[in-house]
Amino acid sequence: MNGIYLYLLLREVRTGLVGSYVEDVRRDGRMIVVVFSEGSLIISLYPGAMGMYFTKDTAGGYEPLKAVTDIVKGCRVVDVVQDGFVPVMRMVLQKPFPGNERIEIIVSFYHEAPNFSIRVGSRQKNVFTRFVEKKAKSSVCDFTDGDIASMSVDDMLKNIEGIDAKMAKSLDVENLKVLQEIVRGESVSPRLVSLQPLWISIFQDDQGIEFSGFNKIFEHVIAQFLEELRNKRVEQDRRLQVKRLKRRVTRLQKKLLTKEEIDFFRECGELILANMVEVKKGHSSVDLLSPYTQRRIVVKLDPRLTPQANAQKYFLRYKKEKRGQPLLREQIARLEKEISAAEGAGELAQPAKKAVVRKVEKREPFHKFKLDSGSVVFVGKSAKSNDQLTFQQARSNDYFFHARGVEGAHTILRANVPKGQRPGKDEIKLAAAIAAYFSKAKTQKKVPVSFTQRKYLKKDKKGKPGSVIMMREEVIFVDPALPT
Repeated sequence: MNGIYLYLLLREVRTGLVGSYVEDVRRDGRMIVVVFSEGSLIISLYPGAMGMYFTKDTAGGYEPLKAVTDIVKGCRVVDVVQDGFVPVMRMVLQKPFPGNERIEIIVSFYHEAPNFSIRVGSRQKNVFTRFVEKKAKSSVCDFTDGDIASMSVDDMLKNIEGIDAKMAKSLDVENLKVLQEIVRGESVSPRLVSLQPLWISIFQDDQGIEFSGFNKIFEHVIAQFLEELRNKRVEQDRRLQVKRLKRRVTRLQKKLLTKEEIDFFRECGELILANMVEVKKGHSSVDLLSPYTQRRIVVKLDPRLTPQANAQKYFLRYKKEKRGQPLLREQIARLEKEISAAEGAGELAQPAKKAVVRKVEKREPFHKFKLDSGSVVFVGKSAKSNDQLTFQQARSNDYFFHARGVEGAHTILRANVPKGQRPGKDEIKLAAAIAAYFSKAKTQKKVPVSFTQRKYLKKDKKGKPGSVIMMREEVIFVDPALPT
C-alpha cells in the first residue's frame, strides 16, 4: 500500500476508529486483527496484498496476541495519525485511567519491512523482526506541471512521498492535477486493475473494476488474497499427501514376491530335511542338489540353529509370505487408488498466473463471464466445483462444453434466448473457446470441444471426479480465448 492510498483510506475510516475501545489483538501469519467495541480493523502485511480495512464483522480463525492485548486492551482511540503521505499509520491510545506514558499502535506498510508495533513511551514492541523509519519526502501537492514534465519515474519515486511505481508511470501533467485535487478533498472511486500483481488506480483512463472507496477495495483485495493463500496451502497439503502415499507404495512394492520366490522357501526347507547328513549345525550355507530342477542351490543357514530348526524357519517364512502377499497387493492397490483420487482432485486446478480482474467483484465458486447478448458463461474451478456447477447449478436446457480428449474445466452456457430455442452460432463458438481456454489445450489452435444440453449428461461413477457421460454430443473446433 502506498502512502497516498493509506491517506485516502484513513480519510474514510478515521471516524469509525476514533472513540472506539480496543478489546483484543489477534494474528494469523502476517494477518493482524485489532478488535474494537464497534468493529474490527483487518490488516494484511503480506507483501503481495498489503493493506487494511475496517469492518463491523468479527474475524474468526485468528490466535490472540496476548502480549500486545495486555498492553492495549480497554484503551480508547483518541487520534489516528499519518505523517504526510508516509505509508505508516499511528493510532494514539488513551488508557482507561490517566497515565503519563503515550501508547501507540503503529502499522508500517513499507514494502521492505511491513510491521505491526506497540509503542509505550520510548519502548517499542514489534510483532515482526524488521522495523524501518524514514524521513518524509516532499508532498505531491508541492510539485508543478513543469516539475512533473521534466521528471523520470525514478526521479518521482525518489522525491515524491506516498507514490509507487505504477502511480509514477501514470503521473503526467493531467493526472497530477487529478491527484492533487483528490488529496485535497475531492471524492474518488478507486479501480482494481489486477490482483497479481496488485494494481490499484485512481485515474479514470486505467481499466478495472470501480469501487466506492478504498475501504471496500482493500476488503475485496485481502479477501481474494486470503482465499488464494488457502487454496495454495490446500494444494501443498495435497501434493505432500501424494508424495507420502507414493513413498509407502514404493516400500511395499519392494516386499512383493513372485510365486517362484515364495515356493523357494518351501523348497529350501524340504532340501534341508532331505539332506540331513550334509547339513551341520554351525554352517552358514550348504550347496544342495534340487530334485525339482536338477540344479544345485546354495541354501543359507543360521549357524546357531540345528538343521531341523533351519528347515522349520524356511517353512514358517513360506507360510507367512503365502498368506501375506495377497494382503500386501490389496494394500498397494488401495494406496494407489488414494493416490489417483488425490491427483485427480488437483488435475483441473489452474496454474498460478497474472490475475487480471475482469467481471465480478464478489467471490463466486465459478468463473463467470457475461456476454453482450445477456447470456452468461460459468466455468468450474476444480473437480468439486465442476460437479457442483454441472449437476447442481446448471439447468436442464443450459449447454455444457468441455475440451475433447484433454483435461479441462466444465463450462456452462446459460443462453438469453426464448425457451426451446437454440443459442446462436456465435455464442456457441464463444462458449467453446472459453472451455478450450480453461483446459490443457489452451496453447493449441483449432481445439475440438464437445457440447450438448445439460439434460443429456450423467455422472461417470467409475471415472475420476468431474467425469461425465454424454448421451448426445456435438463437436466444434475453436481457438482458445476469453471474451474481450
